[in-house]
Amino acid sequence: MSKYAEQISAYEAKRASLVALMEGVIDKSAKDGTTLDASQQEEYDGFAKDVEAVDQHLERLRTLDKLSKAAETARPVAGGNGEQGTQSRTLAAPAVIKRGDKEEAFPGQNYTRMVIAKTLARIDDVSAVGIAFKRWGQSAPQLVETIKAAVAGGGTESGEWGAELVHIDRYTGDFIEYLYAQTVFDKLPLREVPANVNIGGQDGAATGYWVGQSKSIPVSKADFMDVNLTPLKVAALAVVSKELLRDSSPSAEKLVRDALVEASAQRVDTTFFSAAAAVANVSPAGILNGVTAKTTAGNDIDGVIADIKALYAPFIAANNAKGLQYVTTESLAKSLGLMQNPLGQDAFPGISANGGTLKGDPISGGGNVGAGDLILLKPSDIYKIGDRGVEVSLSTEAAIQMDNAPDGASDTPVANASVVSMFQTESVAIKVVRPLNFAKRRASAVQYIGDADYGAFSG
Repeated sequence: MSKYAEQISAYEAKRASLVALMEGVIDKSAKDGTTLDASQQEEYDGFAKDVEAVDQHLERLRTLDKLSKAAETARPVAGGNGEQGTQSRTLAAPAVIKRGDKEEAFPGQNYTRMVIAKTLARIDDVSAVGIAFKRWGQSAPQLVETIKAAVAGGGTESGEWGAELVHIDRYTGDFIEYLYAQTVFDKLPLREVPANVNIGGQDGAATGYWVGQSKSIPVSKADFMDVNLTPLKVAALAVVSKELLRDSSPSAEKLVRDALVEASAQRVDTTFFSAAAAVANVSPAGILNGVTAKTTAGNDIDGVIADIKALYAPFIAANNAKGLQYVTTESLAKSLGLMQNPLGQDAFPGISANGGTLKGDPISGGGNVGAGDLILLKPSDIYKIGDRGVEVSLSTEAAIQMDNAPDGASDTPVANASVVSMFQTESVAIKVVRPLNFAKRRASAVQYIGDADYGAFSG
């Protein structure tokens, strides 16, 4: 299978999903015997724009797929003895890249190997290509070829050794997919918008009136809000030993990968599903900020049904109940899946700790959602800036304040006993930075129960 085949399949599935959503909007208006209202038209046009973008990307992928297959089937011209002559015993470099990389032992493995090769090359003042060829030349020859493209200086410009660490190539894509798979935030189909662009939107519908002959027409009041998302950043800093980097076992590589991912992923979800206020130029407000938590009606099946109705009510009243999704804790999701009616039948079938479907809408379970929170949201009513990838940096000389609440800053330096030298301790500091920002398109985009405890025993 071509290395682009899976991507093509994924985007084709995404396109089919978007088309189904478009058809749903049209079917709704046809059922009501009306044309699309302003909200439906905006929703339909948004899906249509997404389909257009997917089609353009599919065209690129299919072109690359054809070129890739052509390169794999190309044969070298025979030597002086003719096609049936004796083959040379010299191992030419192209012979290595004819074979594809073996399947990764875990998601993001080859990207992690790239980081390790670059790091060890800098530590030991040797060739990153040589390290990669010696350790993974047989199992990942294409990785070796990728690293060959950067053997110069230590920056991120074209041809410098750090370029692959920020360039979105195949291996970076695998790593980013793994990173995104760790967050509920990245699984939600939020509406992507450009950074640093002011977007005006309507927060609630204007009201029309029947007006008698010669009577004054009442003034319709509409609420508006605007959103301007500037790129903020989520960052994680991990320290690993040089010995760990030199250990070539997959388990060691996996530890390095997890060091690059885990803290960053957790912080994204923790902030997104919180009621935290925005901090200027630091972090965005959580989607629960400004939303009043509803009180649960009870921990039994009747209580769950009552809570669901209470969550849906504001969306239904606003004619905005299409495309909703639930998010809750893994514990509450599992509890919902275990609840049974008096006949021993599952009350909410198909729900596990990872999620499922609750009354026709998707539900996701997340490890960083607030305890007792059952959240109902409309993803298309929440903006996020377009994906800018992940930036990775490393240092063997930095002095790191080994604290999860560092008090030092470049503009206010402090003396602190917890500062540790990477050089002195034979360690490597690896930093991951992800540009990110999000905001609700309208205040009514989210509703939630704040004290749910479904399935709990009440004696």
